[in-house]
Amino acid sequence: MNNKDTDNKYNFYSIITDYLDNLIIILDQKGKIEYYNKACENITGFELEKARGKYYWELFCLPEEKELYKSFFSMLRPDQYPLELETQLINKNENDTVLTILWKYNALNVKDGVIKYHILNGTDLTSQIKDKKDLQELGEKYRTILHASPVSVISIDTDFYIKSWSSAAEYLLGWSEKDVIEKELFLYLNDPDNILYSYCESALEGNITKDLELSCFRKDGSNISVNFSLAPKRDYKGTIDGIVMVIFDITKRKEAEEKIRYLSFHDSLTGLYNRRFLEEEMKRLETKRQLPIGIIMVDLNGLKLTNDTYGHKVGDDMLKYAAKILINSCRKEDIIARWGGDEFVIFLPQVTKEDTDNISKRIKENSKDTYVENIPVSLSLGAVIKDKLDKSWELIIQEAEDIMYNNKLEESKETKRNIINSLLEGLEAKSYETKEHARRMQDIALKIAQDTKLSNTDLERLKQLIKIHDIGKINISKDILMKKEPLTEKEWDIIKKHPETGYRIVRATEEYAHIAEDILAHHECFDGSGYPRGLKGEKIPILARIVAIADAYEVMSSGRPYKESLSREEIIDEFKRCSAKQFDPELVEIFLKYI
Repeated sequence: MNNKDTDNKYNFYSIITDYLDNLIIILDQKGKIEYYNKACENITGFELEKARGKYYWELFCLPEEKELYKSFFSMLRPDQYPLELETQLINKNENDTVLTILWKYNALNVKDGVIKYHILNGTDLTSQIKDKKDLQELGEKYRTILHASPVSVISIDTDFYIKSWSSAAEYLLGWSEKDVIEKELFLYLNDPDNILYSYCESALEGNITKDLELSCFRKDGSNISVNFSLAPKRDYKGTIDGIVMVIFDITKRKEAEEKIRYLSFHDSLTGLYNRRFLEEEMKRLETKRQLPIGIIMVDLNGLKLTNDTYGHKVGDDMLKYAAKILINSCRKEDIIARWGGDEFVIFLPQVTKEDTDNISKRIKENSKDTYVENIPVSLSLGAVIKDKLDKSWELIIQEAEDIMYNNKLEESKETKRNIINSLLEGLEAKSYETKEHARRMQDIALKIAQDTKLSNTDLERLKQLIKIHDIGKINISKDILMKKEPLTEKEWDIIKKHPETGYRIVRATEEYAHIAEDILAHHECFDGSGYPRGLKGEKIPILARIVAIADAYEVMSSGRPYKESLSREEIIDEFKRCSAKQFDPELVEIFLKYI
């Protein structure tokens, strides 16, 4: 329809309705105003052009009834028409006089069960309502709407006694209307701080309150979060005779907000505060009253080594253990946060240097004899005192961090050595990789090495390599390592990963990093058929080639539950057969001289 057709349509409406005393309104299917006559303009104080496109309840409902009529209007269906309903509205052109209007609702242009337009014909009944009986009848019609609405609505009188209690309020709070009618509101809505009471008093003075959030108890004792909107209720003379409350359950929203707030200020892994929270706390603590403040920087030693050995799940467990140690070592008022990665920060308000040192000692003491898998939980600390407001947080934290790193440099090598030793002890407990096995390997390996004229440095490397060459087996189950029957293809795949695991472990240490390549290559074969990289010939490091011979000899001569030991002659035949295939032929020739 073009603008000319639209103008013609409204002119037609105007010709047949503007002379009427009744209120005539045409709404679209969503409840927006399409047209109303001069009588409506006089009551609302809005010209039609300014009102067109606004919702019906914005202009034709009292403030306290808007939510109620909004929900009621959205439920109207063609089979409910025609419908009569009495409402109250304020005549803006007559000193805000409250009028009572009898509306006759009908559907206009219904197609396939969908109402395209609603037409409302309103009659002013204000002068007809003269006594209490009429008001009671009006109240009953109001109650019909009240109980049909999905919105929880409560009305009270000026003494705060409940006059109506909608079905939705029954469902939300648990008490039926029969339970509460003509009883004081605050027997059923807990208000320990008198917040709701003060807003009710404000409503009786003519004020409207929106989005008041409080916590309430239901009849069964459960707690819910609710949103209140309060508005004064007026009689037909416009006098305030009570309050209407609209209540929404916002429990799920509040829980979601609380969860989001928790996650925004907490580390999801350890449950400690996060860096963002700590940065906010720095602002709060920047007062003279909080001084002096102790700051302890904490670093978890060996986290990378743990991740490389057992994977990130065990590394995460180690971070959780470290967090527990810090919690158990500090006071309740202390603030502990994960600063990032393997670092933590602790703020100790109102402490002396002695207090800070004592807490640091307690942290070190509590971390002793704490293990995750076979790895000790080791923490390096750096503690300082902030005793002046003019010293910035950035500088004070940097100072604590520098002290912590200096301590870490001294402790790191010992920590990693302890970790390696713990891993070897764990491996010995669940496999054949014993000290005796390593000693027998070393005897034959050194004899081979001496004939190859290796340097003293290389001989020391060889001893280290023999000691930890199979450290990568630490995360392989005992069932596989000690299995008597032949391994399945899947189990072999697991076994064949241990050189790479061992390589990652020793690369994370200063003491053994120089033999990482030898560990990675100790299962390579001379003809290129080994693993993990399929190296061939002299591309395999010589120490790895020596270890391969020594390891095979020790297994053949000592035997295993899955394999009997071989005689001297059988060992010689096996090495000759595998020369230039599995083993370096020159080294095999040297080796055979010694057996």
